[in-house]
Amino acid sequence: MSFNWWREAEPDEMSAQAIIDRVAAEWRAGHQHMQDRTEQHGTAARPAGSPHAAPEKPFGVSEAHRTMQQHKACRADQCPRKAAAQRTLIDAGHMTPDTSRRY
Repeated sequence: MSFNWWREAEPDEMSAQAIIDRVAAEWRAGHQHMQDRTEQHGTAARPAGSPHAAPEKPFGVSEAHRTMQQHKACRADQCPRKAAAQRTLIDAGHMTPDTSRRY
């Protein structure tokens, strides 16, 4: 009688699905931690001198364009500076919001 490795092998924690489940759980835990931290401290969790802090005065259009380029890796819902630049460009008509997203 031959060994049917697929059915008779003992399951271990290194199966592809186990790894996928573990990575997904780790991502969810990290994402939840960031959400909790943001809710706890608000968007002011970053220091005032941070390059991601909200601007002290409203952006001009050219400054908003430059800020959007500098913060292209940031998400507007997590970076107050990018959110302010995005709002300036939308209000000036230089950017049209995607209706499926919240701005």
